[in-house]
Amino acid sequence: MTFKLLAVAVPEFFMGDKLELGYFLEKAMMLAIGLEFVKMLCKHTPSTIIDVLLFAIARQMIVEHTSTLENLLTVVALAALFATRKYLLCHFDETEKRVYRGSQKTRMTNRMAGIKIPVEEGETLAEVVTTVLNREERTIAIGACVGYNEFLP
Repeated sequence: MTFKLLAVAVPEFFMGDKLELGYFLEKAMMLAIGLEFVKMLCKHTPSTIIDVLLFAIARQMIVEHTSTLENLLTVVALAALFATRKYLLCHFDETEKRVYRGSQKTRMTNRMAGIKIPVEEGETLAEVVTTVLNREERTIAIGACVGYNEFLP
């Protein structure tokens, strides 16, 4: 789909009657917005939505001839989007994180995640977490966390 979009859009850049910088910028920004939109449809993260909005607002500021007040509002909107992306989006918003079940064997988890959780033969993740929580005399409940100092390979 992206290749088809490029195949249709790129020849229009060079075949058109207008050779103005503004016309070229308009088409280039529209292409960038289109690619970001396709990326947003593929990756469902808040970060990609903000990227599309950033490109759209930047295009409006670059291509259109706007008043000083409109330029000021555009800069404020861009600053708000950058601040939102930096301060309000956290790593927990990403959907690419892996989730492992308690019934999964710890050796398989170690292999899949590339980590080294201390394990005895045939132990599941639930058994490892239960053992550590009992040893530390902590309550076994939903949301209980266990950490290891030598966790990574």
